[in-house]
Amino acid sequence: MNYNKSVLITGISGMLGMAVYRHFKQLNSYKIFGISRNKNFRLEGAEILIGDLTSEVFLNSIQSQKFNSIIHCSAEVNVNLCEIEKDLAFKANVYATELIFSILDSDKYIYISTDAVFDGKVGNYTENSFLNPLSYYAETKLLGEGVVKKNVKNHYILRTNIYGFNVPMKKSLFEWGYTELKDSKTINGFSNMYFNPMYVGQLAEIIEKIIVSNIEYGIYNVATNEKISKYDFLLKIKKEFDFSKQYINRIEFNQNDFVAPRALNTTLDNSKIRIAIKDYDFSIDSGFSMLRNDFHSK
Repeated sequence: MNYNKSVLITGISGMLGMAVYRHFKQLNSYKIFGISRNKNFRLEGAEILIGDLTSEVFLNSIQSQKFNSIIHCSAEVNVNLCEIEKDLAFKANVYATELIFSILDSDKYIYISTDAVFDGKVGNYTENSFLNPLSYYAETKLLGEGVVKKNVKNHYILRTNIYGFNVPMKKSLFEWGYTELKDSKTINGFSNMYFNPMYVGQLAEIIEKIIVSNIEYGIYNVATNEKISKYDFLLKIKKEFDFSKQYINRIEFNQNDFVAPRALNTTLDNSKIRIAIKDYDFSIDSGFSMLRNDFHSK
């Protein structure tokens, strides 16, 4: 097949990376490259480059390859682990980003950041709101933003909060909630912790729209229109998957129960991206509909 565009996905085996891969694969117009440390990792329709993102030698070995777009999905996202293993977090989230954005050549670069760069005291943050990450994970993601801006001008920094699922299932918020409810367990949901999360399938579609458009480079809040609590998010899982008999306790978040500091209200104002990417459904209901369809098809 003759492709006229190429895309490199870091973290292609992760939850977001797989969603991005699936979306671009069904377009049939992109040659897909992915990076993995697993020598046995394979994906239909993708060329897997085996190597470590923190290895300058590896990245120099693929430096001659020019990409239309690099989508940097890879990150260490275990917030508690980042708080404990700070060297690991810095290496994965800052040093790897520095190498990728300084060595590899691309027409456009996309960096996936986080809503956790804000301290959660007020919510409804714009792209220009005051930055004050509470956890070391969030600090490394913000440092990653700085590395991106330092190295390339043709970048899109997407601040977001995602949900989805892995195969096999892991322990993200959706996966944990679904698994516990499926097993008829009573679970707790934080009624005082707010966000406006985006399904990975939605984010993958938006990334492609950004790539094919000529919107201004810079930072974008990529979030759903609705701002909900973690408790309400679990209720949506219960409703969408018909766990009608299961029970969710409504409780308040207590920082003393967690290793890493958490922000209470990281809701994002998504006006800028909605203006840039017109005629797209940024609703949480659209995301859950995609999630349900993808989940049943897997």
